[in-house]
Parts: sequence; C-alpha cells; structure tokens
Amino acid sequence: MRYLYTALLMAGASTASASSPTLGGAMSHLLITVFQNQVYLSFESPSMATVVMQDAGDGFDGAPSVLNNSGYNGQFGWLANGFISLPTNTGIFVRTITQSPHLNVYEADTFAAILGTDGSEDVWQWDGTMTHNWYSTDVHGTHFARYEVYVGDAMGNPLDTYTSGTIDLAFEYGPDLSHRIGVLGSGSVAATPTPGVLSIGGLGLLIGGRRRR
Repeated sequence: MRYLYTALLMAGASTASASSPTLGGAMSHLLITVFQNQVYLSFESPSMATVVMQDAGDGFDGAPSVLNNSGYNGQFGWLANGFISLPTNTGIFVRTITQSPHLNVYEADTFAAILGTDGSEDVWQWDGTMTHNWYSTDVHGTHFARYEVYVGDAMGNPLDTYTSGTIDLAFEYGPDLSHRIGVLGSGSVAATPTPGVLSIGGLGLLIGGRRRR
C-alpha cells in the first residue's frame, strides 16, 4: 500500500494539490543491509545525500497540513537492501542522534510527528517497506539529521548481539539571509523565516512495538 502511495506522489512530483504533497524530486533511497549481525547503511545514489526543500504554501488540508507554510521534502526513503532475516519479536528501529533544531519529521502515511518532533519519541520503528517520511522547516538555510539504525526487541531496546549503523541526511531550503547587511542603508537586517512491502523471508518485524522512555 505504501509503495503505491509513494508511486502516486512521484507521478505528480512537479505539482502539489490540497491533499497530496509531492516528494520534491527523484527518490533518494537509504539502503538498509543486515549482514552477519551488523546493520549497514548507504545511499542508493550518493549524489543525493542532500535534497532541496520546496515551499508548501498553505494549500494542504487534513493531516498533510502540518507541512503548510514551510519548506518540505519527502525524497529520502528507507529501503531494504536485499534479504533481511531477524529473530522473532524483533524489529529495525531508527533513532535520532542529532539534528538541526528547526527540522521536523513526520511519518509517511499518517503525518504524525516522529523522531523527536513536537515531543514525540526519538525512536521510530521501520516496518520493512519502502518508506518516505516527510521533513520540513520554516527556517531558510542548511539543515541536517544523523540517525542510528539498529535491531531491537519488541520495546525498541537495542539487541546487544547486533551492531548498529548511522547515516547523515542534509537539506537545503533556499539561501540563509539571516546575516545580510546594508539593505537600503538601514544597517543589519535579520531575515524573517518563511511564514508561518517488503516481502523479506524471515523478517521477524513486530509492528507496533515502541520503546517506552
């Protein structure tokens, strides 16, 4: 279902409607590999480690309206790289290590705040499908996020028998004009922010298990 949803978004990647935000460009897959009890992360297209955010305007209704009046992007997509087999009642989790203070993250289908946004848990469980979450910001400039991906138990606690991996994502949202000076002889002027399925044999992914903090 999520694959179809993403495909429909890509079909209209150059425009946005009130109900369907677009990814913002070609998909940039974040490949997850689990080999000999170690998680490896890589970009399917290394040249797409940085993506450009597009202006949302205020035209989205319902759940996607969390993107309104911001720059947003959905090109980054978590994707399994080959066969993944995990123990029963375990799953693959993503944890925020660090990220820009004005960067927000929302779940692909629900647009629920995740990975620390709006007080949400900093751990999010990947369900094994190709998943393009949404990233947004209302501040121009460069933004970043570093994530740890690990194998955990039903509560999201890392398993000591697996080694985690990390990956860095970068976003550009127009030029940073916060330090421009000498505008019409008025001295320093601070710029105002923009208004405001994976069929993997033996994948023992427990959907819904989240770590309680």
